[in-house]
Amino acid sequence: MGTENLNPSAAYLSDLRQFTVDKNFWQASLLKQIEGLTMSQALYKPSPDRHGIWQIVRHISYWKYWALTYLNEDIKLNARDDNWAPLPVVQSEESWSEEIEKLRKLNSDCMKAAEKLGEKLFSDEEKIAFFRQCLYHDSYHCGQIGFLRAMQGITPVE
Repeated sequence: MGTENLNPSAAYLSDLRQFTVDKNFWQASLLKQIEGLTMSQALYKPSPDRHGIWQIVRHISYWKYWALTYLNEDIKLNARDDNWAPLPVVQSEESWSEEIEKLRKLNSDCMKAAEKLGEKLFSDEEKIAFFRQCLYHDSYHCGQIGFLRAMQGITPVE
């Protein structure tokens, strides 16, 4: 994972890939944490007032979409409406798989946007800083997903 010889934007892209798709030093990547989970595992909540994995995945997807919309269209969406959007009416293995694919596509779109920004990725312009910091938001929630997996006795991702 040697990023020591990369320029800052390439290092960020490497971190983004490692923490969302591949391997990193700390925990399984976001997409690896949800790969292979069943709908029932994704719906598990430790108590009624807590979030389950499916809700967290929707929340992560929303903020990736929000950040891309702000970055590309200079539009700030109303976060109150969809920050923790309800689960789909039909909850099935198919709709759970669709949720994973939506996150996978948004993540890919984020990697492409970061690559396109290049050195501008480190601008302090609000929309760029917000976009860049989605990685930290993803990592926080990835830890929650890992904990929810452990609470269910699901084998850790290696």
